[in-house]
Amino acid sequence: MSRVLIVESHDRSGLRPVLEAVDAMMVVGEAADAVQAVKAAKEYRPDVVIMDVSLPGQGAVEATGQLLGLGFPPKVLAVTTSSPDGRVLDVLRAGASGFVVQDCGPDELAHAVRIVAAGGIVLDPRIMQTLTRGRPSTGSHDLLGRIGDLTDEERQMLALIGGGHTNQRIADECRLSITRVKTHVSRLVQRLGLEYRIQAAVLAWEAGIVGRD
Repeated sequence: MSRVLIVESHDRSGLRPVLEAVDAMMVVGEAADAVQAVKAAKEYRPDVVIMDVSLPGQGAVEATGQLLGLGFPPKVLAVTTSSPDGRVLDVLRAGASGFVVQDCGPDELAHAVRIVAAGGIVLDPRIMQTLTRGRPSTGSHDLLGRIGDLTDEERQMLALIGGGHTNQRIADECRLSITRVKTHVSRLVQRLGLEYRIQAAVLAWEAGIVGRD
């Protein structure tokens, strides 16, 4: 049973009915801004927070950062419109575990919740390609320098992370054990000066390591 907290603007049609119709999902609360989100998370301790990226200003980014700073941090799944903008990347950089489109079906939404609850990430390659195509990387020169220093094996792993692949998929691709993959991914994220796996995934797209035809 995944405990879910929904954070969305008042003018949205509402995700609660969709999630409540899914087995093994329990909506424990709702919030309309960053302050309410943190307060509700402390009270209900959800496994996953579904975050509307259209919250006013930098609300979604602030809420994500504050939620992940809690002593019992939930996973954050961003929800965006079918025509997303740079706010999606901002929320991912803040540590959200991925995103889905607002009008996705119940099965897709439930699947995404299960993935992030289990520690995975959820990215739509088409949307990531659109958001990063033709744009210079927003990473610092220091970060780009670190990418240039990666070995071929590390760049391959970064590309697989950027593709949203699970540890099992990476293990199969690289012919490694799950334990070794977890160790390598953790070291790679640390070497890049990042905190979350999703940040490495975003950087892979922005740097053109993945997603360029």
